[in-house]
Amino acid sequence: MYIKRILLTVVILGLLAAGIFSYIIYNALFAPNTTIAEDEVFVYVPTDGDFSDVRTAVAPYLKDLDAFEAVARRKKYVNYVKAGRYRISKGMNNNEIINSLRSSNVPLQLSFNNQETLADLAGRVSSQIEPDSLSLLEVLEDAEFLEDHGLDTFSGIALFIPNTYEFYWNTSAEEFRERMLKEYNRFWNEDRRNKASEKDLSPLEVISLASIVHKETAKIEERPRVAGVYLNRIRRNMKLQADPTVIYA
Repeated sequence: MYIKRILLTVVILGLLAAGIFSYIIYNALFAPNTTIAEDEVFVYVPTDGDFSDVRTAVAPYLKDLDAFEAVARRKKYVNYVKAGRYRISKGMNNNEIINSLRSSNVPLQLSFNNQETLADLAGRVSSQIEPDSLSLLEVLEDAEFLEDHGLDTFSGIALFIPNTYEFYWNTSAEEFRERMLKEYNRFWNEDRRNKASEKDLSPLEVISLASIVHKETAKIEERPRVAGVYLNRIRRNMKLQADPTVIYA
């Protein structure tokens, strides 16, 4: 009878320990582990980053960083860290956070406008994606690339058409430049090139004139009339006499 009681006690303690262990595992995996007040935040994992970078990025938003790391190691995420911009939503558990970090690189909307030089553009773009302004500027001012496309460091800004574009945060400087080249060629399709040719203008001349008109007036409804004035002067081989060109100089 005594042995039976001992065995029963051992069994009960084993079941209790198993239950506690299961609860700990379940809690680590599926209990909410965020502290954010917002609906969502984004964390950024740098190119060539490792799990220590991930820990640093997520630490401000988690209740239990150790539990997060334990789940990350259990799911073998620590060995497969990927660069990018990742969403953490309010109330996410560790399992969901790891799944997001593993496979849900979220693109962003990159926009630029009114940048007058490649240096200005590099500064604007670097505030939105991973490459810093110096590495961007080095790529944007690459002499061989500009020469291949009939541009130089002064006219090179014309290649970058102001708009809003979808990019991944960890896009490299070279990838940004190549994407902008594709956008430029997409914009300057055969129809637009023909329209420019009808005015005896090249795409670069159209862009230069558009920038002058843009600086001449902030009122959109006035721009067709202002453009017409300049086009008439060009047709008559007159000087533009445009204030924006003096200001730019």
